Amino acid sequence: MAMLKNLDFVAITDHNSSKQLFVVDEIEVAYDFILIPGIEVTVEENFDVLCYFKTYENAHKLDIILENYLDGTWGPFSQEDQMITDVYDETVSTFSKPLRSTSIPYHELYRIVKELDGAIVLAHIDRKNKTPLNTFKLDDIPFDGIELQQYFKQQYLEKHPELNKYKIFSSSDSHTLLTISERIESIELKEKSIDAFFEYLIDGD
Repeated sequence: MAMLKNLDFVAITDHNSSKQLFVVDEIEVAYDFILIPGIEVTVEENFDVLCYFKTYENAHKLDIILENYLDGTWGPFSQEDQMITDVYDETVSTFSKPLRSTSIPYHELYRIVKELDGAIVLAHIDRKNKTPLNTFKLDDIPFDGIELQQYFKQQYLEKHPELNKYKIFSSSDSHTLLTISERIESIELKEKSIDAFFEYLIDGD
């Protein structure tokens, strides 16, 4: 679907886990777009953080660390809902701990991600729940960029023009194939590569 929509970059960020990324790694050579391995972590303060990495190896290193912070209950879900599939969408295993949230503090997560040469984007900060704005002022915490919901981006920025000083991403936050975004957002990079993306996100103006 991402290929059909002619996307240049696609970030794969399952919640609190990198366990499905081995399939992405396996199929990446078949496509022309750049796949950014990552994890969307729900931190102790109850907001979501997009953790991007240059390599699958470093994403998996964070996964191993996060296993020590997995907490909470299954809620309406069960272990059978946490399927890990192969390239043919056949279930190969399930994961035994709930992946709904973690107890890792934000500042600890940031430190670990930076040690793994990664980048941090604060997810959907314009939501009423699961936003860091319920806990922190943005100027008081370190991060590399923010993400706003695609269809409310302009309205939100009109109300909060102070956010324009940050690197802003507008994502489909897609949980299904049919909700993957059209090619309507862009950033200027010196080349189409994962290194150029990280140079823009971490070091660029």
